[in-house]
Amino acid sequence: MGKFKHGLFLGGLLGAGLVWLNVTKKGKQVRDELMDSATNVYTDVKKKILASEGWDKMTKTKYYKFVEQTVNKYAVENDLLDSMRDMIERVVKAQWKNHSGNKKVASKK
Repeated sequence: MGKFKHGLFLGGLLGAGLVWLNVTKKGKQVRDELMDSATNVYTDVKKKILASEGWDKMTKTKYYKFVEQTVNKYAVENDLLDSMRDMIERVVKAQWKNHSGNKKVASKK
């Protein structure tokens, strides 16, 4: 299969998955569970960051390590599938912008 056809096939699968998550009742339930889990993990990560020394000097790499450790622990405790764990990890890692913005605000106080 050529690269174009392969990409088209994978894009179609991704599109079908996104439609499923947004249209079907079960998909909405899965999406809501994912977001609830991501919120719980982000709250835990944020608490750990604020409790650590030097949180205002947190690097993106160190933040990502905090996220990975917290998500892995959460996944084991809640018996999550690897795919769900990976999605939660991506969502929480995307919050780095919020953390880095908080450093600037905290340093001005």
